[in-house]
Formats: sequence, C-alpha cells, structure tokens
Amino acid sequence: MRIALISALRRTESGELRAELVLAGQSILAWQVDLLAALGAERVICLCHALDGEVLSLQHKVEATGATFHALTAFVGLAALVRAEDDLLILGDGLLPDPLLAQQLVATDAGWRRAVICLPNDNALVVNAPDDFERIDAARHWAGLLAMRGAPVQQLATFPDDADAVSLLLRLALQARTPCHDLGPTQLESGAWVLSESAAALATHERDLMARAVRLHDFRSPMIALADALVSALAPRGLREGPVVAGSVALVSALGGVVAAAWGAPAIGLGCAAAAAFSGTIAASYAGLAQRLQRRSEPIPGEAAIRVVLDALAALTLWFALVPFPEWTALAVCGPLLIGLARLAAREEARAAFTAFWRDRAALLVLLTIAAAAGYLPEATALLAAAAMAILLLSKRGH
Repeated sequence: MRIALISALRRTESGELRAELVLAGQSILAWQVDLLAALGAERVICLCHALDGEVLSLQHKVEATGATFHALTAFVGLAALVRAEDDLLILGDGLLPDPLLAQQLVATDAGWRRAVICLPNDNALVVNAPDDFERIDAARHWAGLLAMRGAPVQQLATFPDDADAVSLLLRLALQARTPCHDLGPTQLESGAWVLSESAAALATHERDLMARAVRLHDFRSPMIALADALVSALAPRGLREGPVVAGSVALVSALGGVVAAAWGAPAIGLGCAAAAAFSGTIAASYAGLAQRLQRRSEPIPGEAAIRVVLDALAALTLWFALVPFPEWTALAVCGPLLIGLARLAAREEARAAFTAFWRDRAALLVLLTIAAAAGYLPEATALLAAAAMAILLLSKRGH
C-alpha cells in the first residue's frame, strides 16, 4: 500500500499553523493532500495537535475519494498503520513541491521510487529555515520529501513519545541505505520548492502562481474572454466555491429561460439563457484556473456534462422563443438545429480563427437576445445556422 505521512504541527512566527495558511483559495494542507492524491496515495496519515478544523475537513475530503485518512496526535500509532511491505512517502510540514517535479522524483508505474530528496548546503531554503531541512552530511540537507520502505516505522516504538517522528524516520531511512537524490539548480527555479514560513511569503508565491496560471484572453470569443478577465481579477477569491456557485446560478438561469420563453417572452428567456451560459463559462474559468495552479492535466470533473445540460436547455429555450408553448410549427426545429451546429463548429480546429466564436455560447445567445428584442429572431437564427454550416463545410474541405 502507498501511504503518505504529512504534519500539521509547526507554526509561523505569528503563531499560525503553517498547514492552515491559505494559498490561492485553499490551505497548505489541502494543497499537500491534492499532491498526494495525484501521486497515488491510498492512505494519508496526518500528525496534528487535534482532529478539528482543516484536518477534519480534509479527512472528509480524502475519504470521499475512496482513500483513507488518519489523524494522529502521537506518532506511536504509526506502527499499527504502516506495514513492512508498504511504501511510505513523507512530506515536510508546510512544504509545497511543484506537482510535476514531485511526480518526476518519486512516481513510477509500480509505485514510488525510494529516495531521500536533498538540497545543497547553500540553498536559500536551507539558509532561511535550517530546522525544516535537516543536515544529512557535510554537503547536503534533506529537502522535505522522502520515499522509503515501511519496515523502519516499526522501530519508532522504541523512542520516547516526545521525539520528532519525521526526523527519526529520516534517520532510519538513511540507515536503511535509501538512495539520496540531489535537486539541481534548474529544478529549484520559479518557486518549484516552497516552504510556507509565513503569510507574506505565501502571498509572494501566490502572485507568481497566478501570473503563470492566468490564461491569455482570446477576444474572438468575447464572453469567454470577459469571464476569464473577471475570474483573473477576483482570484484567488472564490477558487474553491466559484465553480459550484457559478454552476448553480447557470442551471437556475437556464431553467428560468425555458419557462420565460415558453410563456411567450422570447427576449427574456434568451437573456436568461445567455446569463446561464456566461455563468457556466465563469464556472469553467474558475475550475480551469484552479487546475492550472495545481498543474493538473486531467479533464475537469463534470465540465462536459454541465455544458451538455446548458446547451440542451438553451436549445429548448430557443425552440420556445421561436414558437411559444403549446403552439407548433416547423420553425421551432431551427432552435436546436442552431445549437447543435454551434457545438459541431466549435470542435473544428482547421479554421480556428472562425470557430473561436462558436465556442462562446454566451455570445451567441446575446446576439439572439438582441434579435428577439428587435423582432428579428427567426431571421437571426437562420443566418447564424447558415454561418455555422458554412464553417463546417469549409473545415471539412480543408481536411
């Protein structure tokens, strides 16, 4: 089993727990848990003063993913949780390694590569926080990341209860001849190895993270660009709650649009649909920013499903906007037809300059709202459907 050991014990000079300091919308401990999940940890053990606050919150989060979480106020319980055949990964209290670098250092297809990650004596982290990065030999200090066999954990029972468990395990790993790996200068550039010593230090690191993670605005998709700019201005506020809140607003607005259009108010219904699409774009922008901050590349959970639901409700709204309920004419089919063509056109990469607009559902619905208010909704729907069809035909011919 792959078991990870983290700590929430050390405090800053102002008395705050390092693990509870906030970076880009979530605690340092939450960042560590996300990193361990990406590394494949099946069990997380946290040494802490008490099972409350952020530790308790993260226990629920980890267990919801199917992994297990144990909070220990004394290290004597480690021996019962770690077996000799287990792999143990130790992450220093308040340490934030770059996720991609951590993957390269310890992750393998079969599990974790056993290694004591080291820093040179003259590294700034070692100079500023020698208590966090223990000396290993004359030239190196521990970097705060260690992957080892689980067997030495059983020896902790012979040490006093007030001993430093992480320091002991480091020494036991070295005695067991766990290989050392030195971090090179290029691996430590651009904040790849950060210790949360204070809120001020994290604020500086947060600005650097945000500068690298913010997406360039593509004004060929104006409402997407506006959503990205809005999220960039608000972040890191709302990074955790933003996708849920914006997604909920999107669904409520989309349902309201269907009802308004069905009752014979096409401009109001399409306006609600446009607001729903824009809220959905904000939710996706928040989720994408959080993903880039955490250097994750997997698809955003639920994003595709939400887009399908919002597009389906937008198509239904446009149907009723063209022909209010309970009337029926063939013209109503043009609503879902336009949304379907827009989805297809958005997937075409061969004519990216022309397809960027079709990815922007909010902009499309804003145009339809203006047309409905002016009394030209059928004409606008037909023209936009023809334009989407032309893009598709040009793209296919380009292949």
